[in-house]
Amino acid sequence: MINQKMVQFAHAVCFFTVLNLLWLLGSLLGLGVFGVMPATVALFSVIRAKLRGDQELQLVPAFFDAYKTAFVRSNVLGLFFGLGFYVLYVNAAFATYFYEKDVQFFIYLVVFFFAAIMTLAFINLFSIMAHFEMKTIQYVKAAIGLVFVHPLKTVMQFIWLVAYVLLAIFLPKVFLVVGVSVISYVWMSQNLTTFTKKYAS
Repeated sequence: MINQKMVQFAHAVCFFTVLNLLWLLGSLLGLGVFGVMPATVALFSVIRAKLRGDQELQLVPAFFDAYKTAFVRSNVLGLFFGLGFYVLYVNAAFATYFYEKDVQFFIYLVVFFFAAIMTLAFINLFSIMAHFEMKTIQYVKAAIGLVFVHPLKTVMQFIWLVAYVLLAIFLPKVFLVVGVSVISYVWMSQNLTTFTKKYAS
C-alpha cells in the first residue's frame, strides 16, 4: 500500500514537472511575449484531458497540438486583457495628479475592484479556452461571467492566486519546477466541475 502511494506520488511529481518544462519551452518558443498565452492554454488543455481520465494522453504531442491551435487566438485575447490592465493602471497613476486625496482613495478602490475581476477573468480564460470552442469575444464574456457564477470558488481562486505569488517570491526554485502546472491543475479542477454541471461539453 505504501509502495503504491509512493509510485503514485512519483508519477504525479513527474507529470507536473514535465508539464511545467513544456510550458517553459512553449513560452520560450514564442519569445516569451507571444509564447506565454498559447503555452498556458496548452497546459490547461493537457490538464483537462488528464482530469477527464484520458488513458491515451501523450503529454508532448497533446501539448504542442493545443499550442499550435491556440497560438493566434490566445495572443489576441492576451492583447485585449493587456490593454484592459493598462487602462486601469493609467487611471490609477493619473489619479494622484488630478484628484484630491479623498477622491483618489475612491478611485483606487474602483480600480482595485475591476483589476481583481479582470485578473480572475484572465485566469478563467485558460480553462474556458481549453474546454470550449467559441468565438473570440465569447471567451471574454464567459471568462468574466464565470467570476460571478460561484462566488465561493472565486474567493478560493483568489486565495490560490495569492499562494501562487508567494510561492514565486519565496520559493522560486520550487516555482520553476512545478509552480505553474500545479496551480493550473487546481484552477482547471475547480472550473471543470462548473463546466460539467452547467454546460454540455
